[in-house]
Formats: sequence, C-alpha cells, structure tokens
Amino acid sequence: MYNKLFELVIADVLYLERYERFKKEEIMGSKYLESILINHNRSGFCILEFNIPSPSQSLNPKVIMSSGNSFNDIALSILSTINWKTKMKGKPVNNSRVRLPVYFKN
Repeated sequence: MYNKLFELVIADVLYLERYERFKKEEIMGSKYLESILINHNRSGFCILEFNIPSPSQSLNPKVIMSSGNSFNDIALSILSTINWKTKMKGKPVNNSRVRLPVYFKN
C-alpha cells in the first residue's frame, strides 16, 4: 500500500514540474518576438523590451541586456523600421511589454 501511495505522490510531483515548465515556456514564448539577425562589422547582441505600438501608446523601449552601446543604438533605430502587423502575426496583442533579441554577426 505504501508503495502505491509513494508512486502516486511521485507522479503528482512530476506532473506539477512538467506543468510549471510548460507554463514558463508558454509565458516566455509569448513575451519574446522572433529574433533579428544583422550582418555587422562586429559580433554582439542587444535585447530590447518595449510596448507593442498602438495609436494610444508609444514604444517606450528599454535595453534589457547588451554587449555594448553601439549595438544599443543600432537596435533602437531598427524598432522604427519594423512592420508590426507582420512581426506580431500569431502573437496575442495586449498591453504587456515584449522583448526583441537583435543579434549582430561579423
């Protein structure tokens, strides 16, 4: 009887771990946009966080992580050139902020 109870407890713990991992991946997947790769004379990256543009809200971008200020400047300038209807295809549009990884390849 104790073996069966132990097996049920282990199964519940494993199920809970899988569920938590699934929810975390679901949240991360909805928060991150598909990354952009840019040919550049130096390799690096910049991760931007911003609001989805709408008539009543500005982008209000913020650099989350970067390998240098020159990458920040280029990544921030790219935001104004993005076609948001295409970029957001399949992503839920709500008032939360999203992240955009921009990678620079030498």
